[in-house]
Amino acid sequence: MNIHEFKEYIHDKFPYYTIRPQQIKMMEKIFHCVSNGKNLVIEAPTGVGKTLSYLIPALYFAEKGKRVMILTETIDQQERIFEDLNSLKHNLKVSFMMGKGNFFCKSKGEKANTLYCQLNKRCNYRPNKKPNCICGTKKEPITIDDVTKYYCPFCVCDYQKAKIESTDADVVIMNNSIYYYLKDEIDKKKKTEIIFCDEAHKLEGSIRNAATITINPDIAIKRLRFMAYHYSPSKLKRYFERTDSDEGFWTVVEDYVSKNAATIKDCKNTLIFDGFKITSWKFNEDVAILGTLLDGYQQIKKIKQKIQGLQDNVELDKKSLKFKIDNKALIPLELQFVTERRIGDMALMEFLNNLDGLKSITNNFVVYKNNNSILCEPVFVSSYLKRLYGDASVIHCSATIGDLGIHALKTGMGSSEKLILDSPFPKDRRKIIALSDGEDMKFNYTSPLSNDLKRKKANENLLKLIKACDGNTLVLFKSFGDLKSAYEYLVDRLNRRIYCYEPGMDGKEAKKLKETFEKHGGILLATGRFAEGVDIPGDALTSVIIDSLPFPVPTPLLKREQNLLEDRLKLKGAKNAHWNAFLMTSFHIMARTVIQMIGRLIRTETDYGVVVIQDKRFSDWVGNEMIKRGYLKNRYDTMSLSMAVKHIPKFMSEYRE
Repeated sequence: MNIHEFKEYIHDKFPYYTIRPQQIKMMEKIFHCVSNGKNLVIEAPTGVGKTLSYLIPALYFAEKGKRVMILTETIDQQERIFEDLNSLKHNLKVSFMMGKGNFFCKSKGEKANTLYCQLNKRCNYRPNKKPNCICGTKKEPITIDDVTKYYCPFCVCDYQKAKIESTDADVVIMNNSIYYYLKDEIDKKKKTEIIFCDEAHKLEGSIRNAATITINPDIAIKRLRFMAYHYSPSKLKRYFERTDSDEGFWTVVEDYVSKNAATIKDCKNTLIFDGFKITSWKFNEDVAILGTLLDGYQQIKKIKQKIQGLQDNVELDKKSLKFKIDNKALIPLELQFVTERRIGDMALMEFLNNLDGLKSITNNFVVYKNNNSILCEPVFVSSYLKRLYGDASVIHCSATIGDLGIHALKTGMGSSEKLILDSPFPKDRRKIIALSDGEDMKFNYTSPLSNDLKRKKANENLLKLIKACDGNTLVLFKSFGDLKSAYEYLVDRLNRRIYCYEPGMDGKEAKKLKETFEKHGGILLATGRFAEGVDIPGDALTSVIIDSLPFPVPTPLLKREQNLLEDRLKLKGAKNAHWNAFLMTSFHIMARTVIQMIGRLIRTETDYGVVVIQDKRFSDWVGNEMIKRGYLKNRYDTMSLSMAVKHIPKFMSEYRE
């Protein structure tokens, strides 16, 4: 491999007449790092064309025989990458690997589920040792770890087919969570040598979520009730209709079981599962099943009561969480139930698996109660990622990484090369304004009245700013509570459409909201989470107002991480260890989110607009710290609210004309 050959390859493959200097720089840097076995972190602003700039090197090295893995965050991104890759024309084997829930399960007749697939040993649609299929076709062999199995190319389920293709592919595209679960399995036949991670700023959070254990007894109890209703005779269902509470429901079940069986324990010990159907050798089937479910409810109810007695958002000692369910019949019962009802998930088995998972958590985990659930979250995920990387060259790229050194440390990349690219768009078409007399939105935990007064003043500021912008405006909040307060204040004072991003909106709903706003215009109120990935070009969005700096809530996870980093820094003799630990945790999260918010403007060469940061903390110290630490690449103007209200219309009119 030599750079001259690679440069020729770029010009042969590049699909457009002109290549931006930033793209050439990025592709050549990737070439040098991969050729020398080094890792690389790239920050490439919106508009650089970073996807194309890593796909061409990916193809080059794949054609040279190196196996490439491309990681993304969402299926939408996977699809775009897959399409872009195929538009470059190649003869490589490319696999598109998604989570099991995105596939159809032929055995169950519903969307696939990992736990169901593990339990359904007699499934005819996955590889097994039978060389001939039930359809009469001679199966194809696949050998992994010296074990040969056979699969039918016509009957194999879509998930298994995608996994088989991934084991043999030259390029594998998958999301971050699937990378955590399946990378080792997919690599058994063919070792990955290069890993590209797009939207790399999301990787740490994705891997942490994948490794987190959640104990939520309410979900398990809900499933038990659904199962009990399903297996109850008609006469019991009439009684169920008269009660809404769990207690009333299970009292009806208990009365029925006690009249027809000696004890609840007798019920769960008489069930027989032959792989297809559950029966009882002693009682009527419905009695034995209902008694077994009642036993499960009573045990899980005790766990729920114990969790309810714990204090919220306080780190717990792992030793205090000794939960155990003594009922082996629950899992085959749920397996039969989801097959009969064609339900996508196995909520009860997931709960039981998570209880077992408590035994294996290490000191790297922080355990605490939140919203009636127990969360067990890993503090650092770098060790997971180092293991998954193996000996591969790792390339991380994103429009908003911020401090590249901190990112490399937290994502297990170790000593890495770094590359920061300039935006290709004119900088004078966007104005960033920091209000010097905005409201300091730091939350006061001891004075609710103080917070209410701040919110009232901030709402007044937002109204003046929105009127001054006089265009399609995105207002971003730290919380839904602040968003709701602002909406109630603005709705009767603005003669414009107001759209709201709502709690619980999934990706499709958020996308529809964005498209409606883009089409009709007005004011869109949203949280910082909505800002990630939103692309609204031209006059459809000309102003972004950041209401409050999105410093994260100090959860036990964040506190533990900050304390551990502070201790490590002190051991190294670092000065201001507490401050530096804060910069690596809370400040790092906030700053990266702010850059995402600012990045909603200037998505093309012709875009223009203003970003106004209402929160006074930005003008006081946050803005300077963000510039000092490399999060913010462009300067901002500090001005009073009255000055901003006069300046914004003049700036807007210059480009509108």
